[in-house]
Amino acid sequence: MIKIVKIKDEDIEQVYRFCIGIFEELGWDKRFNYGLENLKEFFNGSREAFFLAKRGKEIIGCGGLKELSEDKCLMKRFYVAKDFRGKGVASLIFKKIRGFAEEQSYKVIFLDTFQNNFRAKRFYEKNGFKPFNPKPDKKWKESEHADLFEFRKLKLK
Repeated sequence: MIKIVKIKDEDIEQVYRFCIGIFEELGWDKRFNYGLENLKEFFNGSREAFFLAKRGKEIIGCGGLKELSEDKCLMKRFYVAKDFRGKGVASLIFKKIRGFAEEQSYKVIFLDTFQNNFRAKRFYEKNGFKPFNPKPDKKWKESEHADLFEFRKLKLK
């Protein structure tokens, strides 16, 4: 059975290895793996959270929200293990993240994805995210790299 839970201190090392493994598997630019060494600390604001998809003690997916402003948040570190892609795990994680965003009264969820991450882009389209061009934002490092990333946003009710 798969459970979606908030990250705990005892998860930090395993989550780090999981995320670094995703970066290596997909050949992503390591300049953008900041915050991975302690995601609990990286997502520590009162209106921020980091969730894990677990099957037993095994981490099979993750994702979190960072606050950008009172009504805007950023979905980051949204990953699913290779063996679990296409099996509904991403939908479970996203449902939890979206619910949390709504509880925190955010109006918009932003995200970035590498331009060649076609599987993720399809998932985001299916879930209502629309492409857009953000203004560079110091709180959102990737927003300054339109040459590498595609940006999307989802308006909440």
